[in-house]
Amino acid sequence: MIAALRPIARALLDSPHTAWWTGPADLLNQNLVEKRNPIYGWSELPLRIYRTEDGLEQWRAEVLDYERQFLEYQIEDPDRHIGGEWWSIPFANGTTETTRARDGIGPLGVFLEEDSSSNEARVQPVRTYGAPRIYEITGPQDWAKLVDTYPLPVPASRRSLWYDTTGEYREWFIPDWVSVSADYDAVHLTMMAYLTTPGLAIPLSANAGATVLAGWDPDATFWLRSNNITVDGDPTG
Repeated sequence: MIAALRPIARALLDSPHTAWWTGPADLLNQNLVEKRNPIYGWSELPLRIYRTEDGLEQWRAEVLDYERQFLEYQIEDPDRHIGGEWWSIPFANGTTETTRARDGIGPLGVFLEEDSSSNEARVQPVRTYGAPRIYEITGPQDWAKLVDTYPLPVPASRRSLWYDTTGEYREWFIPDWVSVSADYDAVHLTMMAYLTTPGLAIPLSANAGATVLAGWDPDATFWLRSNNITVDGDPTG
């Protein structure tokens, strides 16, 4: 199977149409995408940029509390296999996720989504200001470096689900996004990184453990600080 697919992969990577797969965030062409909730419908609030900093503090508090709960479950029954948190993204109230648009396709966030819940979307262009500090994830090594530099241990809450994916029980870590936000305004995952990084048990060098990139959409930029972006123009559906 690998031998049969290798010529196709080579043709794709040599094509000018995929050159953007390895490129940084396209700051002149970012879009905010909202998916229609299949149960509650559209939000009555307009598409907008929220204050991210407060949401990240709440996110870390919830992660630590969740970790304590699962540690108690593990102490009570070490062999108990229960679900837990899957994501390693800054999935916080107010965190803004944007993607670029491609000619003839439109905003990638409309259809390139790891966990899609709807095929209906509203889109609004986003304008960036100044020179935002963006950490680029181009492959597993960049993700490992980010986690090593800003580690947050989550071995209990990720134990079962990440074992189901990797087949390993490890001392798991994710980035402490509050700490990351002190040095970076945003983090961008390239398309190539999405194809090479998620779902793997990636060893860490500065910490005795490993990490998994989970829940990130292709080409998505998560904005950890809201001072460099604003919505621009009217939403389209």
